[in-house]
Amino acid sequence: MTAIINGVLSGSAYALIAVGFVMIYKGSRIFNLAHGEIGAFGLFIAWYLHNHKVPVLIAFVAGVVVATLVAIIVERTLVRRLVDRSPLAAVASTLGVAFVLAYYEFLQFGVNIKTFPPPFGTFSFNIGNLTVTSSRIMLLVFAAATAAGLAVFLKRTKFGLEVTAAVSDKTLARLSGIRVNRTRMFVWALGGATSGIAAILIASVNTFTPLSTTLVLIRGLTAALLGGLTSITGAFVGGIAIGVVEALVTAHTTVQGADYTAGFVALLVALLLRPQGIFGGSEA
Repeated sequence: MTAIINGVLSGSAYALIAVGFVMIYKGSRIFNLAHGEIGAFGLFIAWYLHNHKVPVLIAFVAGVVVATLVAIIVERTLVRRLVDRSPLAAVASTLGVAFVLAYYEFLQFGVNIKTFPPPFGTFSFNIGNLTVTSSRIMLLVFAAATAAGLAVFLKRTKFGLEVTAAVSDKTLARLSGIRVNRTRMFVWALGGATSGIAAILIASVNTFTPLSTTLVLIRGLTAALLGGLTSITGAFVGGIAIGVVEALVTAHTTVQGADYTAGFVALLVALLLRPQGIFGGSEA
């Protein structure tokens, strides 16, 4: 039971990354390979501000705002210009953005291991042999709230339905008066904000360096594929599932890297049984 609880808490980090990734994919049909580094850039801005005596909560908000702005800039300057002409080029451009941001982080902030304090205070309690900290609780709360909020937003609000319509048929959406570029930019802004929140909360649990979010992004992408790329709910469930699988493997073996590999094995098995993902085809 302790391993499962630990897996749920760890998987919430993957879930939060996966939810933002799926949100962008649903709104633009683009794999944003810079999703993790956009959040990491916001994290480094938050860390820099906090190191210069800015209160941690203000630094947290500033980091999320910066990640949101970077996502908007990427959408407006690269994705918007390329997506209709060459979706593959648009995806490749996001990979280029990821490397540029990571390189800037190396140059500007160095490679030393860094820490960031919990934005919402510090407390902890024990469940058996497991110590649960406030940061891990906040990751789970934010992941669940973000998944639920975005699922409701896309299915129950006028603007959310416009996002879905804009992706389904751009020409018909434009003829219906939907501003396709505006909806896509808004989705990227939400994805950037989600990535920034995820990166900062993950950093409050673990130490971080440039590119440290890359491994989390890979697991987040794995969770998104496991859940089904069109389902916000699936992204959340996929993230939790990957975390639980890794925790169970860690609890029963000492082989280094077995937990990381187990997540991919679970993905391969799941896709063989259900190629569209657990919630594939679902629009929530």
